[in-house]
Amino acid sequence: MNRKKLLTLTVLVSAGALFAVPETISAAQSTTSPAGQEKNLSSADLSKLNRKLLDKFASSLVDIEYFFRPDENADRTEVAVGYACPACNRMHNENPETILADQRPFRVPGYALSSTEFLSSDITAMPDWVKSIDVVFNGKRYPAAIAAYYPEHRSVKIRTKQPVEGIVPLTFQKEGKGKKFAFFRVEEGGTRISSVRPYSNTGIVRNLASGKEYVNTSPNSLIVNEKGDLLGLSMKSNQPLGAERNLNPLTWKPLPAAEFEKRLSEFNAMLKQNVYPVRLRLKPVKQASGTLRYRRGKTRNEVDAFGIKLNNGHVLVAANLTPAETARLSGILITVNGKTVPARFEGTLRNFGALTAIPEKPLPGKGIRIYDGPLAKEFGSDVYIVQLKSFGKNLDMDVLTDEIRVLLTGFRGFQVPPFTSRSNMLVFKTDGELLSLLLERRRIRQAGGIKYPVSADLLREQMKDFDLSNVPRKGDEQIAWLGIEFQQMDPALARAKNAAELTADGKYGLLILSVYPDSPAAKLGLKDGDILISITPEGAVKPERLQGNLFRANRLDRFPWARYDEIPQQYYNEIPTPWGSTRNDFNEMLGRIGLGTKVRLGVVRNGAFQDYNLTISAAPPSFDTTEKFTDEQLGLSVCDLTYEVRNYFQMATPEGGILVAKVRPGGRAAVAGIKPYELIISVNGKAVSNLKEFKELIAGQKELRLGVRRLAVTRIVTVKLDNSK
Repeated sequence: MNRKKLLTLTVLVSAGALFAVPETISAAQSTTSPAGQEKNLSSADLSKLNRKLLDKFASSLVDIEYFFRPDENADRTEVAVGYACPACNRMHNENPETILADQRPFRVPGYALSSTEFLSSDITAMPDWVKSIDVVFNGKRYPAAIAAYYPEHRSVKIRTKQPVEGIVPLTFQKEGKGKKFAFFRVEEGGTRISSVRPYSNTGIVRNLASGKEYVNTSPNSLIVNEKGDLLGLSMKSNQPLGAERNLNPLTWKPLPAAEFEKRLSEFNAMLKQNVYPVRLRLKPVKQASGTLRYRRGKTRNEVDAFGIKLNNGHVLVAANLTPAETARLSGILITVNGKTVPARFEGTLRNFGALTAIPEKPLPGKGIRIYDGPLAKEFGSDVYIVQLKSFGKNLDMDVLTDEIRVLLTGFRGFQVPPFTSRSNMLVFKTDGELLSLLLERRRIRQAGGIKYPVSADLLREQMKDFDLSNVPRKGDEQIAWLGIEFQQMDPALARAKNAAELTADGKYGLLILSVYPDSPAAKLGLKDGDILISITPEGAVKPERLQGNLFRANRLDRFPWARYDEIPQQYYNEIPTPWGSTRNDFNEMLGRIGLGTKVRLGVVRNGAFQDYNLTISAAPPSFDTTEKFTDEQLGLSVCDLTYEVRNYFQMATPEGGILVAKVRPGGRAAVAGIKPYELIISVNGKAVSNLKEFKELIAGQKELRLGVRRLAVTRIVTVKLDNSK
């Protein structure tokens, strides 16, 4: 099997499954040492040595089986448990929740130090996860518990309640002549195997960030010489230079289980003092009747998140608000010891879903310091990994220990731990400094809830450069817009517009059907028939191509005016508007980019590509957002004429009137024959220009003669009122 090259830093790696199968014996397939040394023994000699060592140590090797318990929510953390496999030199990781569902234990190799004490890998399972531990030998089970930890060797000492019958404790030699070999017995690929391979500790890796040097070693292996003398145990795949010389576990410095749990308890207490539930309140979105094409489920008025008190007293809130939602932000409420502490908005991170806030009064706890430096310096260090779940005003935090082994190159070249998740994860140094956390990336298109690791140095950089255009805004809701009606492209349209190549035969692009007067699109000079092909926010490294099937058409080809009188009253509030909604997919994308942000639009016109520069601005009041007035006696809601309504009815600016926004089935207006989306242009013979005049003209009247216009046809509708109310 190929030996995995040593990288710079890691927390989690790929998983492998373990199964209970008959035991077989295999010799190493290669006679080359892990560090690339010259050949030692032949394959035949290695096979003989493998059998010899298996016979010698069979009575000293056991299986350690961990049985897990579910937490109070009947599940377990997403973080895997595992151990380093000497056969594939990878981590054999599994999720405790999967193990629980399969009703089985998690098995790791164990090595007898005495009849009651056994050494095995630290699988990073916290004490409260574990229901029980068994040492298995010769088919018998012996209840056990963790007695001590060896953090430097990623190992634990397991102690049984009674001696294990027939066990032969390992005997370690102080010195051994001859070449060294690594011998192991493990489950790999669903098969239990034993193997031996030349052992070398001369593969030196120097971490240039920290200056520390490490040695490539074989994990979970007995280190022996050719005679079979046991020289030590190597439990990790790499160790600090010099540590590989001390392989006798009897000389390792233990951390008693009680001390480990005390440190863990102190860290948990620190978390509870500095990590809080946070609720963000947003101004409600005005949901107009008939705008069914807008997905109502996408509107949030409250967002639950968590906040980290920093050592400057400010709170970092991990909440993936879109710029449009940030504009609606009306309150930040931090729950501390069951009490609510308001906070004021400070700034949003430019590239990730998080913001910072300043509490109105000091919060308890000393605050958490963000690590100052590149993560590569912490290679080989022990860390606490925290998985955090937010349940309204409560937080559920699972903590486990691990070691940093690999770093990946992430956003803008910053090194990050190699894990992503839909949950919240934070990585701390054991002294409490924050090394990394997961945040959602801010994208033009929705990211689907995937969170990405953000290192401390990247977080510090982001907090020095807040997105000044992405702030809460006063007044009514503002919707970003371009001012166009559009439809998706298709192959036939692409060819007809001489744009098949530029649109990938109609896969990309939005065909502009109309441009609103005085809109940003009109001011740019965009025209009917142009094709929007891409958008590039300022600072982006590449354009975002507009894939047509992600944008629903923003206008109806036909509206059933000719058969409007046939529609039953019970369906009045389900009739879609005959004009396009300002809350369309394209404007929503502009809102995610943010008001005030500069973008570059890629447009195809007459088969040629050209760029247009645009600063995203807010739309004027629209049917979706304008004030609605409801008269209960009439049983209808009305509003002023907005830009898209005037455009649809082809009304000149001086023309007045109000729009019927909603009609209550069975109400006086409905019985009189008034329907949604008609215009009221007069009341009792007097022209009405706006909502204010309408309110004044109907006040105190016993009977209303309303001038109602539908398209080009006007009629008078009489409605009698009960003025006693």
